[in-house]
Amino acid sequence: MQLPPPPMCTWDDAEDLLLTGARADLDAGYTPLPTIAAFDGDEAVAYGVLRPLDERGPVPALVEVMALLLPCGVDRVALLLPGRAWSVDDPVPPVCEDGDLRARVVVLLQADGATAPCRPRTRLLSVEPAPGHGQWDLVEAPVDSSEVEAPLVDAVRILLEGRDEMITGTDGYDLVAQLGRVLLLGHELALSPRLADRLTLASAV
Repeated sequence: MQLPPPPMCTWDDAEDLLLTGARADLDAGYTPLPTIAAFDGDEAVAYGVLRPLDERGPVPALVEVMALLLPCGVDRVALLLPGRAWSVDDPVPPVCEDGDLRARVVVLLQADGATAPCRPRTRLLSVEPAPGHGQWDLVEAPVDSSEVEAPLVDAVRILLEGRDEMITGTDGYDLVAQLGRVLLLGHELALSPRLADRLTLASAV
């Protein structure tokens, strides 16, 4: 599924964009969706929802989308992922017949590959009731988030630092094929007019 063009925003707006979407999902009664915002410099060129994640976690889904976006010039990425958190002092996660008692959280990751070295940063926010409104809010969790989703952080850094190799090794046919694969796998992406025009032209060759 292809969505309308991504929202008009700059890299500085990426965090607010993702958090606004997450709050809207929560207020509608849904778990926030795994969302990506990708930038070429300060221009938003792709925005959308990753396919449903499986037991392997978010890394395979991210790699699928980045295989399309990196050759198109993306050098900055912001991700928002839903999750569950519990204390490392608990011997097992507090999941029982009554349900999943682990705290609901979202992980926000931002990685700027426009400057080297790429040092992704993460924030962990807990899902908490908004006082007096019957709605939900996202509140900074009082924990060290430096090791949050370490495999994902490593994957983002490696992908962005290796993007030049992907750019030189990918032609128009490869891009169109990867776009088809991304959509068939269930990712939902909104592309900027410039990027959509580039892929449309490549598909006509």
